[in-house]
Amino acid sequence: MNYDIVIIGSGITGASIARELSKYKLRIAVIDKASELPAGASRANSSMIHGGFDDKPGTMKSKFCVKGNRLWHKLKDILDVHLDECGSYVCAFNDEEVKHLEKLLEQGKANGCEGLEIISGDRLREKEPNVSPDIVAALWSPEAGIINNFEAVNAMIESAKINGAELFLETQAAGLLLDDKGNIRGVSTTKGDFTAPIVINAGGVHSGEIASWAGDKSFRIIPTKGEYYLLDRTTQGFIHSFLFACPSKAGKGITVLQTAEGNLMSGPTASEQEDPEDRSTTPEGLAEVLKGARRLVPKFPVNMNITTFAGVRANTESGDFEISALKSPRGFINAAGIKSPGFTSAPAIAEYIAELIKSELADRITLSPNEKFIPERRNIPRFLYMDMAERKALAEKDPSYAQIVCRCETVTEGQVLEAIRRGARTITAVKMMTRAGTGRCQGGFCCPRVAEILSRELGIPLDEITRHGGESKLLAGKTKEPLLNRKGAVSE
Repeated sequence: MNYDIVIIGSGITGASIARELSKYKLRIAVIDKASELPAGASRANSSMIHGGFDDKPGTMKSKFCVKGNRLWHKLKDILDVHLDECGSYVCAFNDEEVKHLEKLLEQGKANGCEGLEIISGDRLREKEPNVSPDIVAALWSPEAGIINNFEAVNAMIESAKINGAELFLETQAAGLLLDDKGNIRGVSTTKGDFTAPIVINAGGVHSGEIASWAGDKSFRIIPTKGEYYLLDRTTQGFIHSFLFACPSKAGKGITVLQTAEGNLMSGPTASEQEDPEDRSTTPEGLAEVLKGARRLVPKFPVNMNITTFAGVRANTESGDFEISALKSPRGFINAAGIKSPGFTSAPAIAEYIAELIKSELADRITLSPNEKFIPERRNIPRFLYMDMAERKALAEKDPSYAQIVCRCETVTEGQVLEAIRRGARTITAVKMMTRAGTGRCQGGFCCPRVAEILSRELGIPLDEITRHGGESKLLAGKTKEPLLNRKGAVSE
């Protein structure tokens, strides 16, 4: 397993870097311990494409956010990703918060944001009638948007694979390989060694630990949990944009938004914790979310909630991204501490990493343009959004598109089959690629059917199908056979 570049982590940062570097004649390996994409913070987040006004000028965040925003607006059609160009509002409830809006306005102008405007609360309510009557003013950012984050990560990694990059899931990095001069030689993993002169650390909440393998202890990752409510898609139109309260030191605070697919959502909290893998929700956290949601939108219809979830983001003590090529060991690059606005910034970070390799690691590798680079990638057909004529034409071409598997999101067997062709091996992978199981019943209807299709197409027993890899099996055994315990004896 010899490569030119190994990328640790295939969240939105690692996936974007892989696609950018696939524009060059390189052998690229992307490794991730997850069983499907997206995972980690790239799966559980607010799906926001930020305007870029919230980042202090001169920071890495300010450097990449506005540029990343504009790249996403171009990439949405190239990669066939659903991006709702809905804009955002930061809401002020008193004169002191209005002063903060003015600060954000000036900050945004310094960062190159366009179209920023402070409007009155009454003007906001003309556009968003369900917001609080106590809001006195709002900062409007027309460049902000909301993306389908599931699609976006898969689009980036699929585009990279189309252009020659290789993805290795269920492959956990275990350490760095160094040559006799102490420079990078590759990565050791649970699936063997991957050799390469350059290793890129895009490990999210684990990026601090990975950096320490290279002797870099210049920053520390503080895992920070954010909890969310997600409401049924019948709430579509309750609001139309992304609503912020004025930010605090803890972050951007509780937001209310309509997702790219029309669900009403609110969150996140910001709770620091030791465990980077703890994604449990708590009564206290969800109460905080609801309180913040109803401050912005008093009639937030929590009775329409279909699920709650939490993500863990990679906060740093500085509050900024940690992106650099180490002097020693040569060949190690950090793309670490990527949190909000990390999703927005990812395409711009990827371009910067490519330039970093050219300018600082030319002795390790040469970036020659890939003349055969294919920029376009098409999504799995979105049956839900087709009119009847389009649906009929697709079903006539492939009858599997006439078989509905997920009622809530109108996902067909044809879509599930295409997800499997593109690499889905788990229930959750199918969910990420098709939205089967994301609706009101949260997979209660479609999960067994998806499992049956996976079993049939992959040629493995139904009781070996997992929800998200590992031991997350749906079935313990066949109902008419005795259930054995781990020692091979019949369980009582």
